[in-house]
Amino acid sequence: MGLGICARQASAQILNDSTKAIYGSATTMVLYEADVFKGNLTPARIDTSLTNLQNFRHWYYDTTLQQNLGNVGTASQPLFWRMPTTLGNRLGRNAFDPYAVNPATLPYYDTKSPFTFLNYMQGSLGEQVFRAKHTRNVSANWNVGLGYERLGAERQFGSPGPGRDAFLSHYGLQAFTHYYSKNDRYRLMANFSQTSHEQIELGGIRPQAGNTRANLFDYKEEDVWLVTAASGERRSNFRATQWYKLLGPGLQLYHTVDVHSQHNEYSDETLTYETAGTGSASRRTVNFYPAVRLDSARTYDDSYFKQIENTFGVMGSGRLFVYRAYAKRRDGSYEVTAEAVDVQDRTGQEDTLLYRVDRVKRTIADNFIGGEAQFRLKNDIYVTTDAELQIGGGDYRINAQARYKFLTLRQTRISYSPTLLQRVFISNHYEWFKDFENTQANQTAASLEAGYKNHYLNAQLQFTNLRNYVYYRDSLESGKTLWATPAQETGNTNLVQASLRYRFKVKSFVFDNTVYYNKVNGEDVIRMPEWYVNSKAYVQGPLFKGAIHVQTGLEMNWHSEYYADGYMPVTQQFHLQNRFLVNRYPTLDLYLNTDIKTVNLFLKLSNINTVTSAWEPGYFTTPYYLANPFSFIFGLQWNFYD
Repeated sequence: MGLGICARQASAQILNDSTKAIYGSATTMVLYEADVFKGNLTPARIDTSLTNLQNFRHWYYDTTLQQNLGNVGTASQPLFWRMPTTLGNRLGRNAFDPYAVNPATLPYYDTKSPFTFLNYMQGSLGEQVFRAKHTRNVSANWNVGLGYERLGAERQFGSPGPGRDAFLSHYGLQAFTHYYSKNDRYRLMANFSQTSHEQIELGGIRPQAGNTRANLFDYKEEDVWLVTAASGERRSNFRATQWYKLLGPGLQLYHTVDVHSQHNEYSDETLTYETAGTGSASRRTVNFYPAVRLDSARTYDDSYFKQIENTFGVMGSGRLFVYRAYAKRRDGSYEVTAEAVDVQDRTGQEDTLLYRVDRVKRTIADNFIGGEAQFRLKNDIYVTTDAELQIGGGDYRINAQARYKFLTLRQTRISYSPTLLQRVFISNHYEWFKDFENTQANQTAASLEAGYKNHYLNAQLQFTNLRNYVYYRDSLESGKTLWATPAQETGNTNLVQASLRYRFKVKSFVFDNTVYYNKVNGEDVIRMPEWYVNSKAYVQGPLFKGAIHVQTGLEMNWHSEYYADGYMPVTQQFHLQNRFLVNRYPTLDLYLNTDIKTVNLFLKLSNINTVTSAWEPGYFTTPYYLANPFSFIFGLQWNFYD
């Protein structure tokens, strides 16, 4: 009935020109696929808040803490270990995941007027993020939309010369639609997305003889290992989920089709070498790379991954319960190639070029069954169980969670396969075919969330036991030829991970602090900072009789020293290393966020501590990769509701 009322109201607004309609954030609603699976068909208002507007993590699709290569859009991995969410065959190339939209979490809209969203950030060091989205209702029960995004960055160290500092280029396109029948028995959510990501690969700073850490902060003057290397990634996704109500919300059929392709490439036009020794004892070795297999002059590697996944299921929801059961089929292929060019000297004739391509291909055929159920008395009192099992394989996940008001307890057991990349890979510098056992993980977690007046507390604690963990090696433990190759640790690794967030407000002043703690016991194959602190202190409130809303303050990030993973651009993987200690170093950002009607604007002085003599003139996010120094950044979000 509520949907019918909305339809009649929308029709009245369209047909009656004399009606004065006021559109804004209250008439622009958003709904997610996950909401429908939970039985929640009530869309929520779009987020127009100022909080975290200036935080670079919130410029991407993954807002978790990440270890990257020190600049906008660079290869990254989660700073803290987290459990995989996909069972069976998965590619394992995730370095650019934060910058590619996840088709399963894409927002869908219900707008009473055309809605356009513009988001632009620009830094004085060349950092740039641009996003645009337009969506509108074709009718009261059908919405369509388009999105576009662009990321760019300039290198901050190892400059090849004036005007040649381009470092990163990314673009993305999305199209999406949400439709439901007038009787609300049929519903469709579908989207298509495509991204292209290109990054110049530097290999990190190349220290000169006698250099210490203090001598590595000359930025543009520093030498780098790689001068003609680049990596690229192209993704395309199509996802559509349909629901049909057989007997109302309590019994529904659904189908999801998810088509994904990903092409990764790595090239280096000029391999360089060093010669040690003289005469017959001389030895020529390639710089940076562990070895050369095919072409001694250049490298060109490709990886192709395609899959189509169909899920057929039954689901339902009521006042006290939600349930779902499904069967899933995944088909696809994984192919890696390495190209080589040989110059053949034909006496008395022109040299000829012989092309050689090494190729390995694997097919994917996975079957799963799974389901979940939730019994809930209230939104904060419920019990949830879910499980998924691979038919004919060893992968499975069993999860149980219970919440009572402020306290949530969870127990998870999972067995997951190594990635396709960890099992099979060939390139001009690597070749491996591995037969690893499944990794087993048991995790016990508890969380506490409570708010009282102007105080908010969120505490989380989880203990994880890992067995047969697969990681990428360090050259010190394996020798240069096995550097950054996958290995399996058959022993036990125990992780203790905790976080505590406390936020309080006194009038217009807000103090928001989050502390993370990580401890690894057993096999030392996972590296995380033991302590990480994010702290914000700001004042907020209206100015000029409420014409604008302002939030201004200081944000600090700090972590304890640790042997952060190194980065191998050939495979786009982070790997264990034991030589470069990433020091503790606080970063301080001074910012001003404002809300002026439909425009959110921020100004930020990033890393202001790098300009003072009390600190080193920079810091490292990944071994031999410098983070951006002091920068002035501004940005805006502009919403148009007509």
